[in-house]
Amino acid sequence: MRKHLGHIFLQVLVLFVVSCNEIWGDHSLGNNLSLLEGDKTEDRIIVYCSGRSWGTCFTGIAVIPVYNRQYDSSGHYAEFVETAKSNRKWVIVKTYQIQEEKENYWIISKNFNLANIDCSKANCDSILQSHVKGPMTQIEFRNKVRLLNIGLDFK
Repeated sequence: MRKHLGHIFLQVLVLFVVSCNEIWGDHSLGNNLSLLEGDKTEDRIIVYCSGRSWGTCFTGIAVIPVYNRQYDSSGHYAEFVETAKSNRKWVIVKTYQIQEEKENYWIISKNFNLANIDCSKANCDSILQSHVKGPMTQIEFRNKVRLLNIGLDFK
């Protein structure tokens, strides 16, 4: 009986942690990249996760959009992630620029490893951004996805 209760407790705990990730807005994209969501749609951002609690990413290095694209000069939201999809090698991203009412497209290659790099001493932002292509128009994006044989779409 005790063993059975232990299994039930473990299952409930796993479900709680998994559901908290979704509730708290952490959507893993692989290779330590996460789509973080806040209270507003405009809060959506992709980060390289540098801080986790209970398995949930709560802070990281901004990847898309970077700070000067996420906010305008007045500190208002300027661009946010509309959607993102990933596979083993790639992340594709669609962002929305609020003022311009414009969609932008991005591709992130997951071909990097920051596991043994001290980001307080090295410029991890530059390393990450060297693996990001964009912003692109929808036509440029489709051509690049086809050329790189990425095998992802937003459907």
